[in-house]
Amino acid sequence: MCDACRRVSGVGTDHAPKLGMGFWSTDQMRDAFDSRDMGTVVRAYRYHPAHGHKPLPQETVARWLGTVTQSQLSRIESGRNRVEALDKLIHYARALRMPAELLWFSLPDDVDVIPIPRAEDVLALPGGPVVPAASAPTGSAIADSLMGTLDFYASTDNLVGSHSLLEVVPPQLRFIEELLGKARGRDRQALLRVGARYAEFAGWVYQDTGDLQSAMQLSATSYDFANEADDLALQSYVLMRRSNIASDAGRSELALRLATSALEQAESLSPRLRALALRQQAHAHAQRGDDVACARALEEAFVLAQRTPGSGADLGHYCTPEYLEMEAAHCWVELGKPNDAIGSLRKGLGEWQPEFRRDLGLCLARLALAHAVEGQAEYAVQVARSSAVIALETRSSRIQAQLGRVPGVLAAQDALEESRMVGRLVASLRLN
Repeated sequence: MCDACRRVSGVGTDHAPKLGMGFWSTDQMRDAFDSRDMGTVVRAYRYHPAHGHKPLPQETVARWLGTVTQSQLSRIESGRNRVEALDKLIHYARALRMPAELLWFSLPDDVDVIPIPRAEDVLALPGGPVVPAASAPTGSAIADSLMGTLDFYASTDNLVGSHSLLEVVPPQLRFIEELLGKARGRDRQALLRVGARYAEFAGWVYQDTGDLQSAMQLSATSYDFANEADDLALQSYVLMRRSNIASDAGRSELALRLATSALEQAESLSPRLRALALRQQAHAHAQRGDDVACARALEEAFVLAQRTPGSGADLGHYCTPEYLEMEAAHCWVELGKPNDAIGSLRKGLGEWQPEFRRDLGLCLARLALAHAVEGQAEYAVQVARSSAVIALETRSSRIQAQLGRVPGVLAAQDALEESRMVGRLVASLRLN
């Protein structure tokens, strides 16, 4: 670091140094200002040669800015999140002491700013006790409340699908990111974990509605939070979810690598969390046509799924044997073994829990496809109708995608009337 930054970079120091015009007037910095993108300017600031051989750490600059986390700053610099609101642009410029003449926006006249005390600060009253200077609720309490809300969202998703949550969950995630910009210590750790859970769930919402690009981006954000929180179980779960998104996108090699990475710390994971990652390995093997590796992964997953979750907080609690039967059936269909798929699905449906209604629709769609591949056209139509009712209620793109495969399979077997019937079902879902 340069001498100026070194003097103010210690723990607890929350303001940037004042740097001379020689720092700001280099070609590198002027080009950054000409881009009119604050992320580009901040990145040029961190990588300025005046700092020495290494750039300023993002954690340091995020602390100086005071309103963002290191993960948020990374996304701002990469262009994934742009700083466009004028009040935020002004804050960044003032926090890093940028010269007004280089900015593409105007700074308001300077006014005296009265510092707002932090929640952990105390105030000694004259002749009285020492009391907290601020009485805002702690980050840990807010995190607990947000997790309760997330449980409600998950229940809603299982019953009626994720479409109704598109306008709800992303704003909650932005709220958590704002809280993280000010949180410290245990509060920050609690908010990082809840932020990872919300980002992962937001990724699922986009995945179920068919926006796989947004789903993968939000899952990457979730992993950043889980990594910063140093939560191995949460990191594994998010890697498994990213693998699942890659499978939906048809990227089997990426899906396999991510699922394998999710199992790297197997000894730190609950049995059902390991079962989920193995299930995802099986999906990837099925897409690659490797039936032996697929069967091996599923067999191990079933053994682990038989065990009772250690607590309600187990991220893999929903990976029951019945759930795995549905997932195994998907693999058997991919591998051209529809009879095995039908057997798995019937076994799973016999013990199905009613609160997982959207997944029931997906299970029925896979069963309809299995009947179609097996040449049982009448059964395929009957099951497809039941699946379509749930698909209409939940507006799940994953159910629609599975049902959308059925008409082509039936047509290839000369079951033309049945193919047209299911085709009309699928078309009506798309219209609605």
